[in-house]
Amino acid sequence: MTRATTEIHAARIALDHFGIKGRSSRLPGYEDVNTRITVTSGDSFVLRVSPSGSDISTVRLIEDAMAAIGDASFATPRALPTKDGEPYALLADGSIARLHTWIDGDTYADRGHPGGAARSIGRTAGEMVERLASLDTDIARADRQWDLQYGLETIEALAHHIEDPAQQATLSAAVGRVADRSWGALPQQVIHGDLNPGNLLLRDDAVIGVIDFGDTRKTIRIAELAIACAYTMLDQDDPMTLATRVCNGYREFCEPSPDEADALFDLILTRLATSVCVAASIPAANPHHHDTAAATWDLLERLTSGDMGAMSEELRRAARGVEQPPADLSLIDDRSVLGPSLSLSYAEPLHIVRGTAQFLYDERGRRYLDCVNNVAHVGHSEPRVVEAASKQMAVLNTNTRYLHENVLRYAQRLVATMPEHIDTVFVVNSGSEANELAVRLARTATGRRDLVCLDHGYHGNTTTLIDVSPYKFNGPGGSGRQPGIHVLPSPDGYRTPRYSGTNAATNYRDDARQAIEGTEPAALIAEALPGCGGQVVPAPGVLAAMYETVRERGAVVIADEVQTGMGRVGDAFWAFQLHDVSPDIVTIGKPAGNGHPLAAVATTSEIARAFDNGVEYFNTFGGNPVSSAVGNAVLDVIHDDGLQENTRIVGSALIAGLRDLAERHSAIGDVRGAGLFIGLELVADRHTKQPSAELASHVVEHAKSVGVLLSIDGPHHNVIKIKPPLVFTLTDSDRVVEVIDEALRLSASGP
Repeated sequence: MTRATTEIHAARIALDHFGIKGRSSRLPGYEDVNTRITVTSGDSFVLRVSPSGSDISTVRLIEDAMAAIGDASFATPRALPTKDGEPYALLADGSIARLHTWIDGDTYADRGHPGGAARSIGRTAGEMVERLASLDTDIARADRQWDLQYGLETIEALAHHIEDPAQQATLSAAVGRVADRSWGALPQQVIHGDLNPGNLLLRDDAVIGVIDFGDTRKTIRIAELAIACAYTMLDQDDPMTLATRVCNGYREFCEPSPDEADALFDLILTRLATSVCVAASIPAANPHHHDTAAATWDLLERLTSGDMGAMSEELRRAARGVEQPPADLSLIDDRSVLGPSLSLSYAEPLHIVRGTAQFLYDERGRRYLDCVNNVAHVGHSEPRVVEAASKQMAVLNTNTRYLHENVLRYAQRLVATMPEHIDTVFVVNSGSEANELAVRLARTATGRRDLVCLDHGYHGNTTTLIDVSPYKFNGPGGSGRQPGIHVLPSPDGYRTPRYSGTNAATNYRDDARQAIEGTEPAALIAEALPGCGGQVVPAPGVLAAMYETVRERGAVVIADEVQTGMGRVGDAFWAFQLHDVSPDIVTIGKPAGNGHPLAAVATTSEIARAFDNGVEYFNTFGGNPVSSAVGNAVLDVIHDDGLQENTRIVGSALIAGLRDLAERHSAIGDVRGAGLFIGLELVADRHTKQPSAELASHVVEHAKSVGVLLSIDGPHHNVIKIKPPLVFTLTDSDRVVEVIDEALRLSASGP
């Protein structure tokens, strides 16, 4: 009987051979064709039809294994005999039919792979091994594709179906790890062999049933645990922690030997590699393995990108019930060679080894939702950006002594996004270099030296830029304001109420005029949305008042768009455009290269001509063909993928979600932002606005513990800043809101 006709005739097979009359509906299957038969009483059965040529002895082994489970803590199918009392029916075309009882329950897959089920899955694997240990057999199945001890055979036979270079590299890393392993000497017995998400039935987070014994075979015993771990780790933020929980549950019934524990991690890799190779070798129309192929590749990449030796040791200890050693701090200790002032995030720093889209991964394969990395503007490891860099690097990379179409095209595309009077571009390496050059341009064009900045502002790490960054020179270790530096108030309407409301612009203009009265500055350097100042969004008219005030004193305006540019604010490509103002110089940094060192200064031809005063400008790496190819690719991705519009939609939803939280949590003093540039100010008292840096730290650390990366900014270190890659989704937005809500509830409930 063929796969195409089995469902049509399944009801007839059930009636003719098993005396069961009912309606049929197809079920998933790999080699066997499975059909649900539902009788008038509502009871159901599963008709399994194995193709002609199937080994009868294997069929018998499967039936014996189901019978051997007996009265376990989980239900398993029971075989119904044919009308002739046989365990199966041999059909006319040589196929073999069996009828089993139906078990009700939601599968682990249907439930979305809940991490809370991990220990129960381990217990099920251990109890399965314990129950099947008494089943003695000499049957050696001819099909070895899914026999884990022969996994390398399968991988080597099918690896040629993997065509993607990145996937080939991942597969090679896995094979390189396990190539010298031999598992034939490990303890052997009959196992279920396929505790996958579709074969485990749950109630709440407990396994209540196991179905589909089609991969039952005698093989290495530890394969049962390895397979259970591999599937439990799929689609999880913290796969290694869940794998250790599976091991803990398994040990309640079965204690792995030292050699079995030592082999566990490598067997997990082997199972994952086998799965992706088999999926690549079968037609896409067969969903059985393609449904989980992407998740399997993701997990395999995460494990092979991390510290495989450490992960193997972690699982070895978990399998043997040995206490885990303290976290390895050697990398943190080794960083002393980089200088003690180099800061790290979080109380327990992260060791990040890989990034994809809006996610980062540590050395244990744990996935973190990255909510702060505005450097990876269009997503970590964006393939089109990587390809652009790689292709150009293979052809040419040189300096600004030579013309190149990549550089010219990039400059032209930047100019096209600017106000009409901004028509000239200098391409550089970093935001700091861009702001440094902008200051030089302004000083040369005006013939002046003094500079104006905003209180709590930050513009880069050069000496000049530290001098115009109150966030640094007034901070710990800072040397204070230098002569010739003039500071305007921060336009923070939350902390300074006179800078909010209908009179905000007038009030700010008055204060700004007073702050620079009698001065002759060269330039104002300011962000349209001050970041280190606390993700501030100036009230309507305030930025225009600021620009007007410094221009009254003869200064030019430098708009620092290093953090806010290139679509991040959603409703505009540049943040200054939200305020209907036109700067004289615009600086671009982090987002331009998506992690590649690329930045730019855009200005007027008049200022550029003034800079051409005989002092040659040369930049070894600024505007090189590779960096410019990257910059063009970033612009392509923003445009082609509609990332500015995505930012507007997702950012609006996230701000709305946080404002809903503010209705429930009095610790939220203010929610502000534009697009995916958002600040959440936390306070100890909403009426006095007393800042709560301690609560902000608690929220950030809690979020990190559950796989969400946030950060803190603001002059009082109490503003949660959210500025993720622009590929952030509505699902990600919901998760951020849920995690912050949970952190605030935990804080309110006390220790």
